Amino acid sequence: MLRTLHLRGYRSLLDFRLELGRVTVVTGGNGVGKSNLYRALAMLQRMAEGNFAAAIAAEGGMPSVAWAGPRKKDKPIRVEWEVEHDFFHYSMACGLIPAAPGTTAFHTDPDIKVESLRLQRHGKGQEVARRKGPMVELRAGEGGFERSPLPLHAPESMLAEVRDGIRYPGLAAAREIFLTWRFYHQFRTDADSPLRRPLIGSWSPVLSHDGANLAATLQTILESKCDEPLEAAIAEAFPGLHWTPGEGSGRFQLRIQKPGLKRWMDASELSDGTLRFFCVCAALLTPKPPPLIVLNEPENSLHAGLMPALAGLIAAVPPQTQLIVVTHSEALAREIGERADSRKIDLINQEGETRLAEHAGPRRVWTFSGGDDD
Repeated sequence: MLRTLHLRGYRSLLDFRLELGRVTVVTGGNGVGKSNLYRALAMLQRMAEGNFAAAIAAEGGMPSVAWAGPRKKDKPIRVEWEVEHDFFHYSMACGLIPAAPGTTAFHTDPDIKVESLRLQRHGKGQEVARRKGPMVELRAGEGGFERSPLPLHAPESMLAEVRDGIRYPGLAAAREIFLTWRFYHQFRTDADSPLRRPLIGSWSPVLSHDGANLAATLQTILESKCDEPLEAAIAEAFPGLHWTPGEGSGRFQLRIQKPGLKRWMDASELSDGTLRFFCVCAALLTPKPPPLIVLNEPENSLHAGLMPALAGLIAAVPPQTQLIVVTHSEALAREIGERADSRKIDLINQEGETRLAEHAGPRRVWTFSGGDDD
């Protein structure tokens, strides 16, 4: 389980530390930095995939990602991640690409300065991989450190660059944990969305990040005999509703029949809220539960009356899956608290900085760790 997350210098998260429970609910008003927290978490998976530079570019590059508020003139720009997991402790700091002429044209890429991976098995843990600049040192088995024969690419993490899982199993295991996390931010429900069209489906125990395989995932849940929580959630949300995910001949599309109607409605006719509620059902009640699911604003487009059913879905997630729910809805947070043993985190924004509400008060003076940019 993920125990703590410490972020420094990422957008509004100047120096932000979060302690997590099995179910953690993060709330706050518009503009306090909830989405920044969600994106910062998702960046850890991008590092493990080898797509860190592309993910930073999609956010506008390092100058856009880094804290834009006041800083000491002699302190270099740094963005830092530090996570404590039951199995490992991982930290990374990156900055701007050095401005020396002739180095690279990709000036907005992240330049990873230092990384460390420590396994939580010997007291404070045993460091098994460490990096400074392009060079990485790795521990094989119980022996000492050895230097990797090849330098790493500056914008990508050693989690993705070092792939010898036999010689360095700790690094491979940490990478696989990051890769198994699932993030759900927004399900497309526009007129051209795959959710609204019949599609040839395949066995789908995992809902895709955009929900495109919704109907096939619902059918997989039914055939996996994991349908009791699903049927209970839908009955609570939409009393008397009949639904089916299949059309026959291998084609799948969510269709429903409302009480009082004599015909079935296909996905092209359904409301955004109905489609998104079924997507959240499929994401949370997966036959293949991951170690961590992160939901960003799952209440979007849902009527207030659906908050109890949504909270019931969250409470029904098996205990081996950790949940982080980022939400605007105090009603949803309250309902989750009544149905599940959860930790509620309230965020505020003070002078551009995201803080825990309990830490409101005079601005603190922060400094960044890290060496020179060269």
